[in-house]
Amino acid sequence: MNNGSTATKGYYSILQYVPDPERAEGVNIGLMLFCPEKGFLKIHTTASHDRVRRLLGRQRGSAANLSRLDAFKTAFEERVALEAGRIQTLEDFRAFVNTRANQLRLTDPRPVKVADPEPELLNLFRLLVDDAALTHVPMHHATTVIKRQFGQLLTAHKLDGVVQRDVPVELPLLGRQQYPFAFSNGQPNVIEPETFELSRQREITERACRLVIEGQDLSKQAQPTKLNIIGSFKPGQDEQVRQVRRLLESNNVALYTVEEMGKLVDVIARTAHL
Repeated sequence: MNNGSTATKGYYSILQYVPDPERAEGVNIGLMLFCPEKGFLKIHTTASHDRVRRLLGRQRGSAANLSRLDAFKTAFEERVALEAGRIQTLEDFRAFVNTRANQLRLTDPRPVKVADPEPELLNLFRLLVDDAALTHVPMHHATTVIKRQFGQLLTAHKLDGVVQRDVPVELPLLGRQQYPFAFSNGQPNVIEPETFELSRQREITERACRLVIEGQDLSKQAQPTKLNIIGSFKPGQDEQVRQVRRLLESNNVALYTVEEMGKLVDVIARTAHL
C-alpha cells in the first residue's frame, strides 16, 4: 500500500447505530474511509457506548440491543477487512454502503482529499464521530469549540481556499456583526455557531427568533446573504431541534446540528467558489 504525501481523492462514510429502524434515528459510532488510488479501506469505531447511552438511552429497543453493540461492531469490522480487497472503485464502495440496512447503517459516501489515509481516518473520526470535545463543555464555551471543530473540518476537506474567516458585516438593524465563516455559491453565505442547550422552551424559541431577525437583516444587504447556523443541542432535544429547524428554515435560515456539520461541508465542497 502506498501512503505517499500526494493528495488523492478519497471517500468517507459514517457508521451509525439505529436501534429502532422504525424511528430511523441513529448515533454516529464509526467512520469508514476508502481511497481507491492508495488501496485503502478501513473502519474506525468508538471504544465505548457512552455516546449511544447519552443520545439514545431512552429510545425504545435501545436497552435490549446495547449489550450486543460490541458484537455488531466486531462483526462489521471483520466484514470490512474481508471486503477490503474486493472494493476497488467508488461504485463498489457505494454498493457495499447500500447493503447495510439493519441496526448498523452507513451514510452516503462523501468525497475528501487524502494525503495519508491512516491519520486522515483518525482525524475525520475525531471531527465527525467522537464528540468528546463537546462533552462537559460549559454552554458559553460551546460555540468556541464548534468554531474550532468546523474550521478543522474545512481544512481536512481542503476548503480553506473558498471559505473566508472572521468576516465583518454591517446590518441595518443589528449593526456590525462578525461571522467566523463565509462563502459564496451564487449568493453570499455566512455561518454562525449557536447553542440551544437551554432548559426552558421559551428561551430556545427566543434565541431562534433572534436568528430569524438576523437572517432577515442579512437578506437586506446589497447582495442578499443567507445565514447558516451550526446549532448545539442537549441529548434528548429531538423535538426542540425539529421546532427550531421549522422556524428557521421557514424564514430562509439554514440549520445544521453539530452532528450534521458534514452536510454543510458537503454543500460548500459542491457549490462554493471564489
